[in-house]
Amino acid sequence: ASYRLARFLPESSDAVQPDSPIHILGTVVEASAEATAEVQACVRACLWFTYRQHFEPIPGTVFTSDAGWGCMMRSGQMILAQALLRLSAGGGGAGASLERREAATVALFADCLAAPYSLHRITLEGQAQGLPVGRWMGPASIAQVLVRLADRAREAAAGEGAAAGDAAA
Repeated sequence: ASYRLARFLPESSDAVQPDSPIHILGTVVEASAEATAEVQACVRACLWFTYRQHFEPIPGTVFTSDAGWGCMMRSGQMILAQALLRLSAGGGGAGASLERREAATVALFADCLAAPYSLHRITLEGQAQGLPVGRWMGPASIAQVLVRLADRAREAAAGEGAAAGDAAA
């Protein structure tokens, strides 16, 4: 299908204008001699989740690495992590240092069953939806899995809040 799309794309010489601004996750970098350094700084500021190995096995499997099949899951994790990091800056995370907010966000994606957005949770939720563990997951599938995991995390947080309120009463 991608070969069909090629005819609609601009010629490579027209694709990027040297004086066009560059947009990276909502940050606009104006074209200039200093743009390269600014773009690199924007990219370095992003949270990155890559293939890993030697993590605890995904329950019911022998997988201790996602090399070769986890790319879309890691991409989904990165998108969600960036969104959560941005949300934490404007809400309950106000006043917390960027370093502390980043650490708290990254912990949600640790490669262990306890982390709500871990590779373990993603693959097991995918398996519940009929996607075998150890197989590539498409963009729509990872989006659906992350929505379900976010719903569960929200429900768990609401339950913890209600339990804390009951204990205080």
